[in-house]
Amino acid sequence: MAEIVQVYARGLLMCSACAPAEMDGPAVAAAVSRDHPSGTELGWAIAKEPFRDGEPNPCPCNVDAARRHWLLEC
Repeated sequence: MAEIVQVYARGLLMCSACAPAEMDGPAVAAAVSRDHPSGTELGWAIAKEPFRDGEPNPCPCNVDAARRHWLLEC
């Protein structure tokens, strides 16, 4: 079964995930923390800053209009 929330980029302290548009930030962070543990005590949280290219966080998915991209930090 495919993951509902898909991590498409991951670094040591940041990651980007694609999730259904109806999911809110806390639900996305919980799903990413559950399926892709950060290794830190607090797990993943939605970043307050925009994406590096200036896109807001979250922003629409460029492949599926029913999804959004989220930037997370740990």
